[in-house]
Amino acid sequence: MIRSMDTANLQAPTTQQGFTSETLPDQPDHVGQKLNIAPQLTTDGDGIQEQQATSLSSRTITGLNPHYASSPETYWEAAHMDNTPRRYCCASYANVSGTAEPKTVQIGNQQLMTLDASQAFVDWALEEYKNHIEFHNFSFLVDFLSKNSEIEYIVDIGCGFGAISLLMQNYLNELYPRIKVVPVDIKNAYANCDGTFCDDPQPINIIPAQEIAGANPATTLFTAIHAYTGLPSEKRQLCKEIAQGKTEFYLTTLIKNNPGCFVLITEDPYASSPQQYIPPELVYTKHYHALAQSCTLEELETQPLRQAKAAEMNAENADIYRLNQLLAKLPAQQDDYLSLTSINTEYRQQEIGLVPWQYTPDYIFNCSLKSMTLDERIKSYDSIKSEVKKYNLELRCWHVYRQDINASEASR
Repeated sequence: MIRSMDTANLQAPTTQQGFTSETLPDQPDHVGQKLNIAPQLTTDGDGIQEQQATSLSSRTITGLNPHYASSPETYWEAAHMDNTPRRYCCASYANVSGTAEPKTVQIGNQQLMTLDASQAFVDWALEEYKNHIEFHNFSFLVDFLSKNSEIEYIVDIGCGFGAISLLMQNYLNELYPRIKVVPVDIKNAYANCDGTFCDDPQPINIIPAQEIAGANPATTLFTAIHAYTGLPSEKRQLCKEIAQGKTEFYLTTLIKNNPGCFVLITEDPYASSPQQYIPPELVYTKHYHALAQSCTLEELETQPLRQAKAAEMNAENADIYRLNQLLAKLPAQQDDYLSLTSINTEYRQQEIGLVPWQYTPDYIFNCSLKSMTLDERIKSYDSIKSEVKKYNLELRCWHVYRQDINASEASR
C-alpha cells in the first residue's frame, strides 16, 4: 500500500482476481450510500469469466436515483478498460480522507466528486506533469470550450491516477475558472501501488463510464485522454464481438446514454485507439496535429528541428490545417457525410463480417474522408500521415463524438 491512501464510502473490500465478495444488502437511494462497483464476473475452474448483460444504451433512464441490487461482485485488478455492461450503480469515492465531505456535482444520474482547490486531499503540485502539456495538445480543448461557453463540467473518463485530470484542471483554472474537472475510472490505480510512481493519491470517482447517463448537454463535456484500448489480440476479439452485435464499446454506450453531450477522445499510435470501436455515424468532427514525440536519445537530440517542422505542418493554411477546416464542416454537412458512410459500410459489409479488425469504424470513416478530400481538392489524410512519418513525427488526433438528441429519441 502507498503512503496516506484512504478511501471513503467503499462498502465492500477490494478482492483479488478470482475471488468474489458479497455486496451489502439493498440500501435506500441516497447520495450518501455508495456501492463498490466492479465488473460482474463469475469464477470457475478455468478462472474469471464475464457475465453477459444488456447494454445500458438499450435501457430507459427513469430518473436520477439508480436501482440497487444485492449480488456477488469481483474487483478485477488486471482490467485496463471496462467493456462489461452491468446493472445500475452509484459512484464510490476513492483516495479521500474518511472525515472529509467531498464536493460533488450532479452529472445526470450520478453524484460525482470534483477536483476542487479547497479540498485538502487534492495534491495540486505534480509539477512533472506540466511537461506533458504539448503532448496532450489542450489548445484544441480550449478552442472547443471557447465555442461552447456554457460548459461547466468536464467528466474525465478513464483518469487512471488522476494526474491528467488535475493537469487539465490546472491548465483551465486561469482560462475558464467556472469549469470543474470530474475524474472517473473503473478502478483505483493506487490500490496496489507501492509508491514508486506516486506518493500522494489523487481522489477519483470509481464507476464504469457506461453507468453515467442523462447528463445535461449544455453544461457537461466528457473527455477520454489517451484511453488504453488493449493489445492487438484484444482489439481483434473486441472488433469481432462488436461486428457480431454481441457487445458495444463502453465509450459508445457512454455517448448514447448522454445524447447531446460532446465526448472528446484522443488517440495515439501505441495504446489509445478508441476511434476503432465507435460507429462512424457518431463522429461529430476531428482535429489532427503533428507532434514531435521524443522516446529515444536520438529523437531527443533532433527534437528542436522536429518541433519546428511540426509547427510548420500545423500552421494556418498548411495541409493539416486545411484538413481540419474540412472536418469542422461535418456537423453542417451531416446528411452528405452519413450517406457516404452508409455506402462505404454497405460496400464492405461482407469483408467487415469476415475480418472486422481490418475494417474498423475508423477505417470506414477514413474511406468517406478520402472522398471528401478528393472533392475539395485538398491533400488526403493518408498522404498527410505519410509525410508526417517521413519527418519522424506523429499524427495525433482529437476525436469529437456526439449522439444527436433527435436521433436518440427516434430510436426509442
